[in-house]
Amino acid sequence: MSKIISEYRAKPVMEGAGVLVNRVFGHGETTQFDPFLMLDYFETKEASDSPGFPWHPHRGIETITYFLRGSGMHEDSMGNNGVISAGELQWMSAGSGIYHQEMPQTSKDGYQGFQFWLNLPQKDKMKSPEYQYINNGEMKSVSETGSVVRVISGRYDGVTGPIDKASLDVTMLHVSLDAGKSITLERGAQENGFMFVFEGSGSIDGQDVGATAGYTLDAGQIEVSASEPMEFIFAQGRPLNEPIAWGGPIVMNTREELQTAFDELEKRTFIKQR
Repeated sequence: MSKIISEYRAKPVMEGAGVLVNRVFGHGETTQFDPFLMLDYFETKEASDSPGFPWHPHRGIETITYFLRGSGMHEDSMGNNGVISAGELQWMSAGSGIYHQEMPQTSKDGYQGFQFWLNLPQKDKMKSPEYQYINNGEMKSVSETGSVVRVISGRYDGVTGPIDKASLDVTMLHVSLDAGKSITLERGAQENGFMFVFEGSGSIDGQDVGATAGYTLDAGQIEVSASEPMEFIFAQGRPLNEPIAWGGPIVMNTREELQTAFDELEKRTFIKQR
């Protein structure tokens, strides 16, 4: 029996000030990926300037931005600012409310990276916002002949990832395999899990997979084999099973909470903590 439940082909979507991203999943597909809300993949190979993601609000979610090529400048209403370079990432818990901007920097090699949205449980949606920047020296990895596993969060082979403040206990791995190499991963019985292949091709338990596509996975051991050099994200987390009211960058549990958030934006009372 195949471990693949469903396939999700990334679709081009225009976001921010006119940035073309590849949306692997998002609004309308949350049940299958809960507690993950959205995954966007951005990739260009040529030198370019990006219009980026100017100042905008968030509430009720956590975001993780991970660069593999190029870099991006982050700035927020708590006073955090800096550049996330290749191999680095940022984790931001919007909680009760935050304004921020993410502006890619000019790069002769183009850009490559991801942004994940994680839902916050109802009890944490109005907590104080937090921010964590993780540099290359703080990134953790497990290397074997023909494979490298970068542990973004959670644990793999005794190694714990650097995201240590997240409200949710989730595992996020960036896996690189040489051609002909395999790796065995475990999808927990109480969790939702998925893979997103963004480079190369291979198979999951003998079923062909390729870029750029996401795959929801059944529980148990999963053998991933590369037919050519292959890179993918493996992620899993325990579902919240809570109602979702989604309004652009704000995700709450009820339409009333969502309306309150937009009323506060209009009244300029949205930010609770600085």
